[in-house]
Amino acid sequence: MTNIHRKLSERFRSQWIKVKFYKDKPDLNGAKKLKNVRFCEATKEAISHPVILDKKSISCIGAQYAFGWKNGHQKELLDRCSGKQQIRKANLKSTLSQAPYFKRPFKYIGLNIDGEPDLVMSYMAPADIMNFIKIFNERYGSNVELSLSNMMSICGGIAAATYLSKKISLSFGCDDSRRLTDMRRENLAIGIPNELFGTFL
Repeated sequence: MTNIHRKLSERFRSQWIKVKFYKDKPDLNGAKKLKNVRFCEATKEAISHPVILDKKSISCIGAQYAFGWKNGHQKELLDRCSGKQQIRKANLKSTLSQAPYFKRPFKYIGLNIDGEPDLVMSYMAPADIMNFIKIFNERYGSNVELSLSNMMSICGGIAAATYLSKKISLSFGCDDSRRLTDMRRENLAIGIPNELFGTFL
């Protein structure tokens, strides 16, 4: 299903982004190497051309943490988040302890690069996401379990969470991701793992 993002785009009239994690440097095939970007910002770039990211590409400490590149920097992350959000540091610490992250980091992340992705993601209206939930309910006879946070909302809440849980993930985004991705006021982010691609085609 190497064209899963196109198939979903055609069926659900939305733009989808393929996300692939690599242990070794992939064949770039014209992918653009980005520098000094946030992961959420890079997803916007990937809509127009393939993107490749590594540890040096990511400027956001939250994404660095989510992808396992700064697992020992919780204090620095909490200090930065507490400076942005009107939430007590103790509560942020509790939230961070529940946030998904890679214990064994990958070296590269590809967005819309040729080949089979680990997950796909999109920014969609709730009414459109409702259709995915209905399809899932009909297929499996169970509810979609969700964990929502505005810390590391796209890098952790969508990319890392979807990959690690092998489940659908949703996120309302955060102040930075909503601004940097041009996420419309009425949209949410959704991630679908490779294991569930066939469910929605």
